[in-house]
Amino acid sequence: MKFYYLKTQILIVIAVCFLFSFASLIAGCSFLPAIKRIACDIKAPAGNLKKKVGITFFENRTFCAVNNFEKIFHIKLAEKIKETCPNILIIKPGDTGYPDQMVVPPRLASGRIDNLVLAKTGRKFGLNAIVTGSLIDISGNKENRGILWFKNTYNFIRFQIVVGVYDTETGAKIFDDSFVHEIKVDELDLNNLGIGDTNAIPALTDSLLNASIPIGKKICDAVNIQPWKGYVISSFDDKIIISSGKRSGLILGDKLEVYDSESIFEGKDGQKFFIPGLKIEEIKITALYPDRAEATPISGKNIKVGSTVKIK
Repeated sequence: MKFYYLKTQILIVIAVCFLFSFASLIAGCSFLPAIKRIACDIKAPAGNLKKKVGITFFENRTFCAVNNFEKIFHIKLAEKIKETCPNILIIKPGDTGYPDQMVVPPRLASGRIDNLVLAKTGRKFGLNAIVTGSLIDISGNKENRGILWFKNTYNFIRFQIVVGVYDTETGAKIFDDSFVHEIKVDELDLNNLGIGDTNAIPALTDSLLNASIPIGKKICDAVNIQPWKGYVISSFDDKIIISSGKRSGLILGDKLEVYDSESIFEGKDGQKFFIPGLKIEEIKITALYPDRAEATPISGKNIKVGSTVKIK
C-alpha cells in the first residue's frame, strides 16, 4: 500500500513538471510572471555575474519634432529595464564614462547600423549587449467605428517604434521588434499633427514614453537568456586586462575561459559578424576595479586583445 502511494506521488510530481515544461515551451519567457524570471535565469548560467547593457539615443526618424522622445525615452527605457531585471547593469547617454562613439549608432553606407563597429565599442566597455531604436512613424487618421446607427467618427494617432538589441560577442541581433500603438485624440490634436506640432499633443507624448514599459520588459527577457561574457582589452606577457570588474560580480581568484573571437564573416549588404571560436586559454583574476580586472594566464600566453572570456 505504501509503495502504491509513493508511486502515485512520483507520477504526480512528474506530471506537474511536464506541464510546466510544456507551458514554458509554448509561452517562452512570458509564462506567468513568477515563473518567467526563474525560467529565464536558468537559461543563462553565469553564477551571480551581472550583464552590462548600453543604450543609445533613440532617434526620431519621422518628419515630426518630438523633443521629449529624443531627450527622455532612453532614460525611461533604462528605468524599465532596471525595474524588470535589477541584476542588469545599464549605461545610457549622459552617464559618466558613456562612450561618445555610441551615443548615435555608427552606420554603413547602406544606412544600416554598423553592427561590427558597435560590437567592438561595446567590448571595450564590458557590454554584453547594446540597445538601439528609432521612432519611425507618426500618422493620423479618421475612422468610422461602431455598429449600425451607433457608428461614429473618431480621430486616431498611430506611432511605430523599432528596437534592436545587438550581442557584442557576435555583432548579431538577439532581439528585433516593432512596437505599434494607437491612441484616440480630438480634432485639435489631429490638426496639430497635420502641421507637425506634436509637442502640443500631451496624449501622444505620454503614450510614447509609456511605450518604454513593454519594450523594456522584452529587452530584459532577451538579455536575460544570454550567457555572461567579458572581453580582453589588453594583453602583455602575464598581465591580462578585461573590461569587467567588481560591478559585474567578479571576485579575486575567479577562473575564466578564454575564447578566440577575431574571425569575421561577411553577410548581406556588407554587414559583418564575429564568429565565436574555440577555447584557447584559461585565466585567473588577480586584481579588481569597478569596471576592470587584471588576470594572469593559467597556462600559455596565446591571448589576444578582443578575445571573449566566460565564467568557468
